[in-house]
Amino acid sequence: MQTLRNGLFMLLTAAFLIACSAGNSPEKVAQKYVDAVLANDIDGVMNTLEIPADAGKEQQAMVRGKLSMMLAENSSRAIRFGGVKDVSYSKPEYNQDETRASLVATIRYKEDSAPTKRENITLSKTEKGWKVSL
Repeated sequence: MQTLRNGLFMLLTAAFLIACSAGNSPEKVAQKYVDAVLANDIDGVMNTLEIPADAGKEQQAMVRGKLSMMLAENSSRAIRFGGVKDVSYSKPEYNQDETRASLVATIRYKEDSAPTKRENITLSKTEKGWKVSL
């Protein structure tokens, strides 16, 4: 019984460490951002953004409103082209002190004649982990 308990504890500890290890890498945050944009999820998008601490509620509401319009446009584009076929990401390129990263998300749509969309994503390393910079 003790062996089973120790084995289970080791398994859960390993799973926890694996889950936490790269969960906030630039790639993962960019993927969460693009997934939220494609799902028309304004709260998901807002959670990935770097919003200055001194930004007031009015500024945040303005950003939220503009992003909502962008999400509606992206949603209509995806519908017009039959939905999203797949999304791929380039490897991130870091600045010298690795506090900023940039990568490209390439979105392909299901309709063969649809143009491929490339989205440049810039991220900053903050106290709360990597965040998308607008």
